[in-house]
Amino acid sequence: MRRALVLACVLAAAPSAQADRFVNGPYLQHATPTSVTLMWEADATAPATITIHGGGGAAARVIEVAATARAEVVVDGLAPASRYRYEVRLGDRLAKGELTTAPPPGAPVPLTFVVYGDTRSSTDPHRQLVERVRTEVPDFLLGTGDLVDDGGQRSQWQTFFEVEGPLLADNVLYPALGNHDRQGRARSADAYRARFALPEGGPDPERVYAFTYGPARFVVLDSNASSFALTDQTAWLERELAAARQDRGIAHIFVVMHHPPYSISIHGGQRDLRERWTPLFEKYGVAAVFSGHDHCYQRAEAGGVHYFVSGGGGAPLYARGRRIAALDAAAVKRYERVIHYLRVHVVGARIEVTAVRVDGTPIETTAWGEVI
Repeated sequence: MRRALVLACVLAAAPSAQADRFVNGPYLQHATPTSVTLMWEADATAPATITIHGGGGAAARVIEVAATARAEVVVDGLAPASRYRYEVRLGDRLAKGELTTAPPPGAPVPLTFVVYGDTRSSTDPHRQLVERVRTEVPDFLLGTGDLVDDGGQRSQWQTFFEVEGPLLADNVLYPALGNHDRQGRARSADAYRARFALPEGGPDPERVYAFTYGPARFVVLDSNASSFALTDQTAWLERELAAARQDRGIAHIFVVMHHPPYSISIHGGQRDLRERWTPLFEKYGVAAVFSGHDHCYQRAEAGGVHYFVSGGGGAPLYARGRRIAALDAAAVKRYERVIHYLRVHVVGARIEVTAVRVDGTPIETTAWGEVI
């Protein structure tokens, strides 16, 4: 009887001994000139403390976070284009990282960002890619979708954040919604939305959004054909592009979405996107469109717009398609079946895109615009 009582006490104590752990994160979301959002998921509902360390000998700032299992905290009151160290204490666990605020809208500052996607379910190549991207010093990350293989599986989201953890602790990720990131028969994005805090103002929150970072405007679209994205979203897209083009502080417009308008790989280019959206990209002078979906690297040009397929984030790689449409064949200038990411530099009117293999060797560099 005594042995049974001791065992019962041990079992009762086990949950509290394991409680107050980070399941996902902390990780960074949406950077503005005065704020950055911190998110994490814990294994139990528990309070936490965030400490922000500024430069120049400024006193540390402490933010108390009420008990929650999934936190989304906007750390505001920060200086533009500034870097801070942060700590998040959850019980006896301490996580550390660095966050950087965005420059003011229209500020003529150089930008560097990294683009990758289709990480899905292949953990080892995904982890290798993350380790390589960590050697870069980007202002932020753009995701071309299909972060996981099945958006309805909590375990896959946990794996994604476990692999991406060291990278996202210091870098903001702006993802596009991939077809695999959705869930259930309704193909909803509830699990995706719960794990990201993305800019507001789009017609379908967190599936469609836009943000300004210094001299560039970024428009992130939901290209899934089963959503309203190819109907009502088109009007919103044109309004966004027109407003950006009329803003004298915006030198470049970039678009991110999962499905590519042009591709010579298995899925091929998406006709609906070519019919509805590429005319708008051409009309308003979009600099580049970044997509995934086909698991490879591709560079295409059409109507004065540069198109990049970056779907080599870790998912099984795709070969060339067997039947390639003439429009796709004419547009695509480079294809490689490879795990990779894109490093994008923007300096004044100059844009430089380098595709980098996971071993660090460059595939190619494409540049356009005058050097000022």
